[in-house]
Amino acid sequence: MNKIRIGTRGSKLALKQAALVQEALRQAEGGIETEIVVLHTQGDKILDKPLAEIGDKGIFVSEFEQALLEERIDIAVHSAKDLPVKPAQGLDIVAVLPRGDVRDVLVIPKGGRHPELVEEYPVQSSFDLHDTVAEKQRGDGRTFVIGTGSRRRQKQAEQLWENVTCENIRGNVDTRLRKLRDGSGGTTYDAIILAKAGLDRLEIMSQYGDQFEFYPLPPEQFLPAACQGIIAVEAVQDSPAAEVCRKITDAMTELCFQVEREVLEQLAADCSEAAAAWCRQERGSLILDVMYAGDKAKQSSAETGTEKWDKQLRAGLEMARKAAELVKEKG
Repeated sequence: MNKIRIGTRGSKLALKQAALVQEALRQAEGGIETEIVVLHTQGDKILDKPLAEIGDKGIFVSEFEQALLEERIDIAVHSAKDLPVKPAQGLDIVAVLPRGDVRDVLVIPKGGRHPELVEEYPVQSSFDLHDTVAEKQRGDGRTFVIGTGSRRRQKQAEQLWENVTCENIRGNVDTRLRKLRDGSGGTTYDAIILAKAGLDRLEIMSQYGDQFEFYPLPPEQFLPAACQGIIAVEAVQDSPAAEVCRKITDAMTELCFQVEREVLEQLAADCSEAAAAWCRQERGSLILDVMYAGDKAKQSSAETGTEKWDKQLRAGLEMARKAAELVKEKG
């Protein structure tokens, strides 16, 4: 095929992710022509409610799936963590790019208040939580307000820090940072939580380093959303565009994508629920951490990095089923 129409949302981050897919296609398919087509989703239009209250699964996805089925676009680019577990009939996820940083980041205005770590919480972090964070607020006693509409982030923030409350915040990255800095939007926040992959793609930490402090949170303890940091490409099954896009998929990222989505399917959960899953390969073994409603489980596989991809996938899917069952039993 000579031209691929790439459907995307219109935010800076969405356009950046579409550009990454565009570049990957150009490298894989030589002189193929691409066109960016911006669509506006229901999730972009309703900004005064938490995502969990808007309703439908795939709040950022359904308009793109309709456009694919109506042949108005050839592929759709998504943040994989926003996807429903199953695509619409006739569609498929045909590629995932190499995964970005999975971590969440606590963002605090320069000179602002810091949250106090729960006393018994085990500390393993890229920065010293006790010295850097807790000491700045010890004895303060005021509630620390974190801006996030994610139930997953809310649950883990309440487990990690003392005297924390989470308030909904919506909008793109720049909008959320402005609300944090200026208190605009009707709520005064002490901090917000954002995905590091998005911050990296937009180079936010270097642009705003003089205004905010950025604390990446250890993913072993503050588990990321399933498929966080992954850019996914959706297309009509067996279409020419699907065949082209399969050339740009990253095998290890695809394995983790499949395993983490299997966790969500087993839990009958979606991106609006307090669920997390993080699959990765460490020292030749496949590792999976899962959280649901605050309860956590860990699984590991004896498979080595030299095993064939399909064998690793089977092992990973079995781990997903076991981990999901464990957290359901705890709950």
